[in-house]
Amino acid sequence: MVHSRSATNGLTPAPQARDFQEEVAKLIDVTTCIGCKACQVACSEWNDIRDTVGNNIGVYDNPNDLSAKSWTVMRFSEVEQNDKLEWLIRKDGCMHCSDPGCLKACPAEGAIIQYANGIVDFQSEQCIGCGYCIAGCPFNVPRLNPEDNRVYKCTLCVDRVVVGQEPACV
Repeated sequence: MVHSRSATNGLTPAPQARDFQEEVAKLIDVTTCIGCKACQVACSEWNDIRDTVGNNIGVYDNPNDLSAKSWTVMRFSEVEQNDKLEWLIRKDGCMHCSDPGCLKACPAEGAIIQYANGIVDFQSEQCIGCGYCIAGCPFNVPRLNPEDNRVYKCTLCVDRVVVGQEPACV
């Protein structure tokens, strides 16, 4: 007996529901960020991805980098300003470019798509694991999963956005 399986779930909109969508933009105001990393946790929870806990190397960054199982990472840099120690905080993740280099570089038809709303999404079941999308991304965001030899990155929670919700990290 053959059972059909899919990487999508009941919350994933049908392809026809993805065709007409209002354009989405991604703006992160780090001046309001307190460094709690709730966005990282929300991303992991919503997408049901669990990365291994890294080692403390003397910085607040954990995990240390994006991975196939960490699609959003907060980066912290310490600077001294007015005799006080300050944190500069940056959120790393897919920029959902209007002209995505990853999409241009990918030779696997249907592995990377850009929806009408601007979200750039990876269809992992179509990925051939060549890594061209990694080389094509100017922000070094997509990551190869050595377990299944497929590339993953932030989806901007397209499954939430198309039904009127915000991405989980917001």
